[in-house]
Amino acid sequence: MNKNEALNFVYENILGEDSILIQLRRGDGLNEDRFNELVTAMQFLIVEYKNLDVVPKKLALSFVDISNYFYFNEDKYSLDEQDHIEDAVQKISQLANELFDY
Repeated sequence: MNKNEALNFVYENILGEDSILIQLRRGDGLNEDRFNELVTAMQFLIVEYKNLDVVPKKLALSFVDISNYFYFNEDKYSLDEQDHIEDAVQKISQLANELFDY
């Protein structure tokens, strides 16, 4: 994976028309493969940007208020699924904090 591939994967899976967030809102559940690849892309970008003072604006905007998109009041998921999704949110939020903590 290179930097452009990682950036594009993050954009597609956070901001894209069929992003992980949209799939969750539709009630499709958390796509584990896409989530794991998103984590990998974010970890790659943490290393890429760790010694730099700036990150791409679009990357920063991808994670603004992201955790709000993971909470639903429509009873689409069982309690176990909700817990799993909340764990995924925490993982993404933690990685976003690492990415922007320079």
